[in-house]
Order: sequence, then structure tokens, then C-alpha cells
Amino acid sequence: MPWREVWRILRKDRLAMISLTVITICAVLAALVHFGILAEDVSETHRLRRIEIGEPSAFLLRMQREELVRPFALDSWIWLLSNGLALESAEMHGMIRLRRGRDWSYHPPTVLIQLQEHGIVGLLRREAWAYPLGTNLDGQNVLSILLHGLRWAFIIGVVTSLIAIPIAVVIGSLGGYFGGIVDDIVVWIYSTFASVPQLLLLIALLTFMDKSMMNVLIVIGVTTWVDLCRLVRAEFFKHKEREYVLAARSLGQTHTRIIFRHILPNVSHIVIITFTIRFVQAVSLEVFLSYVGIGVDPSLATWGQVISAAKDELARQPSVWWPLTGATVFLFILSLAFSIVGDSLRDALDPKLRT
Repeated sequence: MPWREVWRILRKDRLAMISLTVITICAVLAALVHFGILAEDVSETHRLRRIEIGEPSAFLLRMQREELVRPFALDSWIWLLSNGLALESAEMHGMIRLRRGRDWSYHPPTVLIQLQEHGIVGLLRREAWAYPLGTNLDGQNVLSILLHGLRWAFIIGVVTSLIAIPIAVVIGSLGGYFGGIVDDIVVWIYSTFASVPQLLLLIALLTFMDKSMMNVLIVIGVTTWVDLCRLVRAEFFKHKEREYVLAARSLGQTHTRIIFRHILPNVSHIVIITFTIRFVQAVSLEVFLSYVGIGVDPSLATWGQVISAAKDELARQPSVWWPLTGATVFLFILSLAFSIVGDSLRDALDPKLRT
């Protein structure tokens, strides 16, 4: 396969090169997050629920005219109370200021002891630059959550591909190469899988499983191999009667060697193109499963869980728009980049364009 020629054609496509650069940057960021070099821990154990009176706190949200106007941490300090009061920590002449709606009132510091039972929610104080995308209502850094979601997106896309692609290649190559009853069995198997709507099959399988990332990876992997299997089977049907295969048979080479040493390298471009397509498919499936509540454990910061949590936050506070927007933009950019690279690879590998 003329991969140098393919790369030469691909380099001429400016949009494909930009998309490939985006994917590379995302992969590097995901690796840095995975090894703990970038982004803080956003696991459930690090989520701040309650802080003691007197402990320093930073603003969770910027409030102006009783609305959240941007995703940021305020310069001064505020305490958000579960009963709707807002407590400003700035002292004026030894007094603290409480707010309910538009009404402010001043009280001595001893009133804090009485308010402790209401459950003060806050975030350990940091500099403003540490929150470029603000925080959610739980006080978690939105940018860190999205970067952890990027890490999980690459894990989901790669691991499910490592499960689905070998299944599709082995089954498709056996059916296409041997034909006859073997091919009949292969067609029956993938036709049975294809006859069941994919989302319904995923929901049915995951309903009886624990909420874990491993279960989601396995289920997505073993249910998304059908399309590639069909393509590989069709390619093997075309290649098994070509001269190089007939020559290998005349030399007495085994079927296994012919399949994996001679034919498979000539259809590997199908696998590569399909990987770019199914990567996006796997990530989208996880987002859907988590959104409907049957995906991974809620403590994992996947984009599906971020979108699901952002939906609940919007119901509580309609002006908290940035977590949902951030997750949607990240998902859109990564999906678009993989789709563009896949289309460009398909065009570059088209024999009509190489002549």
C-alpha cells in the first residue's frame, strides 16, 4: 500500500491537517491528564460538600443582579447557603453582611455559628486564573472536568476499538476467504446482531450490569463490530481470487498465512478508516448511555456524566450554562476532527484519486 503517496495527498488537504493537529493535541492532553501531570483530581472524594465556619473559601459563581453572568470565581468571597442566603465574608466595622434576594442585613460574626447548620457550600480558595471556565454548583473546576472527560473519551474510543476491530476482522476474513457454509454462518451471525437496534441492545445488556467503565467498554466493543465485518468480508471476496493469492496457494502456504500475511495488509486501509468513524461512535454511545442514567458510575468525569450533571444544574439554576456548553463544544470539536480525518483518508486511499 503506497502510504507515502497517501501521506502526500493528505498533506495537501489543509482542513485534514488542521484536524489531525487537533487530534494530536487532544491525545497529548489526555495522556498528561492520565498520568496526573495536568488537571486536578475531580473524583467524588475530592468534591467539596461542606466546609467549617472560618475556613477560607472562594466564590463558586459570579453573581450580579441575582444572576450568574459568567463562569468564574469572584475576587472577593461569598458563602452560598442551602437556604438561599448569601454570606459575604468581607467585614465592615466588625460586622458581616447577609443577603436574601436584594435585601442586605448586617450581623456580628457570632451569627456564623447559627448558620452552620444550613450547610455552607464553598471551594478552597485559589487564584482566579485557576478557573478559566469557572466552576459548577458543586465547586468543581469545569476545565479540569472537561480534560478528564477528554481522557475518558480516548480510553473509550481506543479500548472499544481494540475489542470490536479484531472481532470484525477475524469473522469477516473467515467468511470472505472460505465462503460456503463458513460464510453462511458468518452472515447469519452479523445479520442477527444487525437486526436488533443497537441502542436497545446496549440498554438491554447494561440494565443487568453494574455501573462501571469496564462493563460499558465491553458492551460497546462487542456490539459495534458488524459494519466493519461486512466491509472486511466483501474485500476478502475480491482479493481471494487475485494473482498474488493464487501464487501463494500454489507455493503451498497455509490459509492462515494467506489471510493474515497477504490479504489482510491489502485491506488494512478499511480498518484504519473505520477506526476514525467508530471512535466517534463509541464516545457518542457513552454520552447517550450516561445521559439516560445507565452508563458509567456517576463519580467518573466522562462527558456523558458532565452533560447529565449539567442538565440537573440547569434545572436548579438556569443561568449556569458553562458546564453543558463546555462539554458540548469539546465533544463537537473532537468528533468533527475525527470525521474530517476519516473522510480525507478515504479520499486519499481511493485508487481513482491516486491515478
